[in-house]
Amino acid sequence: MASTWLWRGDDSALAGVQPAGQQDGEAAAIVAASEIALQAGDAVIASSPRKAISPDAYDGIWVVNAGAAHAAVMSPSERSRIWRRAGLSPKEEGEADTRVYRVTVVNLEPFAIHRLAGGRSQSIAAEGWPDAPPLSRVARAAVRALYALGLEIGEAEVSLSDTGRASIVAAWPLAADTLQGAELARRFAAKYAAETAGMAERRILIGADPEFALLTPAGKLAPASRFFGEGARGAAGADAMYIGRRLLYPVAELRPEPAETPAALAANVRRLLARAAAKIGDPELRWAAGAMPLRGLALGGHIHISGAPLTGRLLRLLDSCAAYPLALVEDPAGRGRRPRYGALGDFRPQPHGGFEYRTLPSWLVSPAAAKAAFALALLCAREALRIPRLPAQEERYEEAYYAGDRTELAGCLDAVAAAVSATESYEPLARYIEPLFESARQGKTWDEGKDIRAKWRIPVPVQ
Repeated sequence: MASTWLWRGDDSALAGVQPAGQQDGEAAAIVAASEIALQAGDAVIASSPRKAISPDAYDGIWVVNAGAAHAAVMSPSERSRIWRRAGLSPKEEGEADTRVYRVTVVNLEPFAIHRLAGGRSQSIAAEGWPDAPPLSRVARAAVRALYALGLEIGEAEVSLSDTGRASIVAAWPLAADTLQGAELARRFAAKYAAETAGMAERRILIGADPEFALLTPAGKLAPASRFFGEGARGAAGADAMYIGRRLLYPVAELRPEPAETPAALAANVRRLLARAAAKIGDPELRWAAGAMPLRGLALGGHIHISGAPLTGRLLRLLDSCAAYPLALVEDPAGRGRRPRYGALGDFRPQPHGGFEYRTLPSWLVSPAAAKAAFALALLCAREALRIPRLPAQEERYEEAYYAGDRTELAGCLDAVAAAVSATESYEPLARYIEPLFESARQGKTWDEGKDIRAKWRIPVPVQ
């Protein structure tokens, strides 16, 4: 079970945080340096508005709110630039106020939401929170706005227009020396301790829901709903998306059974591709995957993880160790997918208790790309509480990822490879991961103009 500590600018004076419900009085007392017993997997909440902490200040420790000091002094223009880069909409100066909400976030989850009106704050639990779609959109924007600033605990103000557009007004960390901040720190400590208890015995599963497109010889999109019907019907079906204001089902999606190994999950994917082939008899159609095989059509390769706690550390590890290497080998056209899709740290909780990591493009381009994505996601989930340092956390790599600057992004590859290869999980997964890293080093990219059936050994109908 992991412990939580507060960092107030002094490495020798951490404050132990007692979980909510286990503590009488205000906040935990400062623990003398000789009594601090940090263990791998513990969390340290950065709570100094004046002094920045390194995200890798302590080996094997999750630094929560690593961006707190920077966010506290960041100019509005800089915040807006970061949010736009991540695909968010900052509220424009002079933009008319509609409904404004303040969302309190604890460990990437909305904890409370209030409506701000007439100088007053009112809880809106009675308005259908958290299930009402408009409020879910507000909460999701708040979580993403904080994550983009390097924060997992804090508050964000979000404006919701009459058309349902969520714009970020402001976001800030919550200092633990305030009454509200201390309470949130205790709640964080309680939830984190519960989520990490018994991790060594926990079974981690990986799943997926990759997309692919059906293209005519003229390069036009053939709607997948023609073959699968509309909606999520079974293990292979058509995925919905809005084109203009119309809800259409143009893209095919696979929903394989989860597995414990990359090879097993890839085998499940191939079975579904074969099943899809039985429904798609048109020999003229090309099956395309990747990031954007057709201009304007972004495809995703979401990976589902269960058995591992969702934390900002795990998300940032997935960004560095999975999203960056795959971005180095994707077709150059994939840059067009970001930032509307493929934003760093993009996730969605799942009903089964796990979550899906939504940043990756469709790795269905080949079994090798798929297995590499599965292996890296599995390694990150297994090692998130043990890996000594998070690689590639520098701002320049994030900027390069969104800009599609391969030359700059390639500078992180050695650090990523060193971090993952030093883990206990690496050896059995190396045969899936190393080919991806080698391709990235050589500057190779996948070809989104190829039919994916050839690599997956799915027979193509004869014309």
